[in-house]
Amino acid sequence: MANVGHQVILFLLNIKLWNLWKKSFNVKVNLSGADLREANFRGANFSDANLKNTDLRDANLRDIDLAGANLSGANLAGANLSGANLAGANLAGANLFGANLFAASLSKADLTNSDSRGVNLSEADLSEASLRGATFAKANFREANLKGSDLVASFFGADFQQANLSEANLSRANLSSANLNKANLSQADLSGANLNKANLSQANLSDANLSRANLIESEALGVNFTGATFTGACIEDWHTNSTTNLTYVICDYIYLRQDQQERRPISGNFAPGEFTKLFQKSLETLDLIFRNGIDWDAFAYSFKKVEVENQGAQLDVQSIEKKGEGILVVRVSVAPDADKAKIHGDFMQGYEFAHKALEAQYQARLEDKDKVINRLFSSINRLNKKLAQTSGKVSIYYQPNSQIAGGIVDANTVNAEQIGGNIQNTDN
Repeated sequence: MANVGHQVILFLLNIKLWNLWKKSFNVKVNLSGADLREANFRGANFSDANLKNTDLRDANLRDIDLAGANLSGANLAGANLSGANLAGANLAGANLFGANLFAASLSKADLTNSDSRGVNLSEADLSEASLRGATFAKANFREANLKGSDLVASFFGADFQQANLSEANLSRANLSSANLNKANLSQADLSGANLNKANLSQANLSDANLSRANLIESEALGVNFTGATFTGACIEDWHTNSTTNLTYVICDYIYLRQDQQERRPISGNFAPGEFTKLFQKSLETLDLIFRNGIDWDAFAYSFKKVEVENQGAQLDVQSIEKKGEGILVVRVSVAPDADKAKIHGDFMQGYEFAHKALEAQYQARLEDKDKVINRLFSSINRLNKKLAQTSGKVSIYYQPNSQIAGGIVDANTVNAEQIGGNIQNTDN
């Protein structure tokens, strides 16, 4: 319970006198459980105070000194704490929903299990703070310093643009749809973290631990992954480009589909540097999709034609994948500065032209083949007739597409049902 005397003094004195009184008598303030909603304590000294379960909703706490204070379970929803000193403060289980902590100092603060949804922590100092189990959905961490923080928390949709998360512990943290654009995550522990649809563009993830991380549909354009660990990560449909740096990446294996499907390599581990070689090379690609199989003669013709016409494009077939229902995808790597749209259009146009031309030639060859076969059948039948006239034996007449093999038989003993065709008997 709050010390009533402290409450009375707080409301009788102005902030300047309050601070002098607290300092002169080295008072350990106890306002636990007090109702201080909408109060104005701007610039007040509440260091080491007991504010457990205190109601400070919508209070003006700008530039307040709360260093080492116990704010566990306190209600700070909508409070203005911009510029406040909360270094070493205990905010475990506190309600910070929508609070403004712009440029606040939270170094080594404990925000374990706090409700910090929508909180503004832009430019705040959260170095070495403990945020385990806290909820920061749609919070603003722009340019905040979270170096070395313990961040096993939920950050769905949080804004970390340009934030300093160097060496932060984000193991198993939920960063789904978070904005980490240009953030510094060097040496951060992101093992098992959920980065589904997160914006990592131009972030620094050098030497970061991304083992078992979920990077499905993440934006990784221009990210520095130098020396990062990817073993066991899922990179399904992630977006990278030629400026994404995978140099010296450490990776034994990865997954191309969620739920640990489509392991690469299928068995064993990547050789050192193999992950970088395979995935850095295929960063600039175009997909050629075929829904009714591939005419490889037409493919070879069109590919060579486009290659000759675009000599600087560095075309190279990377993979051929079956996607089900007869769909095949041929992935081709191209130079970073190549006009992929033009190359794709030229290739498909050349392919369709070659496919139609070759199909016409094929049909013509089929028609020529049928004519030749019919002439052969006619010749054989004439020979059969001549043979029957001279030897008294007949043969089954050869017919195109006949289901019988043909052969010479004795007309006096043959069973017509056995051969399933017509016979001629030259005996009168």
